[in-house]
Amino acid sequence: MANPSPVTMPAVEVVEGFLYVLKLGTTVLGQCSKIQAQSQIPTRKMPRLGDTTKKVVRSPVESSINLTIYAEKDPDQLGKILGVSKPGTGGWLANTKLELNPSIAPYDLTIEVYATATGTSDTLAGIWTAKNFTPTSLNLPIQSDSVVEHQINGECDNLYYIPSTGYGA
Repeated sequence: MANPSPVTMPAVEVVEGFLYVLKLGTTVLGQCSKIQAQSQIPTRKMPRLGDTTKKVVRSPVESSINLTIYAEKDPDQLGKILGVSKPGTGGWLANTKLELNPSIAPYDLTIEVYATATGTSDTLAGIWTAKNFTPTSLNLPIQSDSVVEHQINGECDNLYYIPSTGYGA
């Protein structure tokens, strides 16, 4: 049997968990249980006449985000994401439809990321921003014996993360 390597691995801090708060401007839309964000630069390989190599052509960045939010008894948060506002008084009207709208104006979504399990209070770790977000699909997995969640997928012009000043020091 070979001797174990004398190399010492660096200490790794395992992330216990984060809390994700979805906001539209300063309005809190809810807590996300899961976020899947993706940005990519599509590429094509273009052959050139008389050249044995191919040139890589890069397209502009494409970004999308999948949000899973906890459902609440009052669907006002889902309505705001879909571009439908709850009437000011008297609750929802019977003819109000919360549905995807292809003509919704794009808006900026932010997701505040809080480090949980700090022992004292939650610390803002950073903020994700989805510029000019537009919802493109809505999934409503419904089960009678579990937490109800809404899954909203959307496209955005730009997706970026800004860590909080001093976080991780």
